[in-house]
Amino acid sequence: MRLAKIFAALLLFSATTASAQAPEIFDMEGKGDQLPSTDEYNNLPKGLLLSQEQAQEVAKETGQDPSTIVATERKVNYDKIMEMYKEGKFDDVAKNLKPLSEGGHHGAEELMGIMYRLGQGVKADQLKAFDLLNKAAEANRPLAQHHLGTMYYTGEGVPAADPVTALMWLHIAIVHYADGPEKKSAMESRDNIYTQLTRREKDRAMEMARSWLTKKGEAHLLDLQ
Repeated sequence: MRLAKIFAALLLFSATTASAQAPEIFDMEGKGDQLPSTDEYNNLPKGLLLSQEQAQEVAKETGQDPSTIVATERKVNYDKIMEMYKEGKFDDVAKNLKPLSEGGHHGAEELMGIMYRLGQGVKADQLKAFDLLNKAAEANRPLAQHHLGTMYYTGEGVPAADPVTALMWLHIAIVHYADGPEKKSAMESRDNIYTQLTRREKDRAMEMARSWLTKKGEAHLLDLQ
């Protein structure tokens, strides 16, 4: 029980913190490597970032074709989304991110998955959170992989708690994280799970992580840890 409490204290985005402000782990200062890159938005289909209604409003004001507006407004809107998240304006963030996540943008899937998990700007929905985070995790988003590890450990969005699969996802998140507080947190969580598993279970989790990374051509990353 004590170990579970220790591990819970190390999890990203505790519900208490989330209800008060943007989680510390998602602080915009100095953590750009872990955020959805602005560059990822350059190849989005036109019309995806702004809603149809928003594009039409801008078109009415400027006399532009609505289908061409997103290309010029995209970076401004992305930066605004990040600013709004930092300020805790989750309703506005969710409204702007939903079209992106539904369009398959992995950074948006990651953040929307976190928001569904914590009920930020949307009604908490562990199944939706798991689905979005899983998609982002499959695209090598380490923050999503870390959250999946947490969800498997606590049993959120899955039939039952599964510490072996949780450990698998933590191994994967660790190899994808850049050095920094997020990676350190994942390593601390991994070490706490170690104390609760048998040698066979730990070996199984490592085998699962290696198998997943092999499919991505990244199995060698485990050997660098």
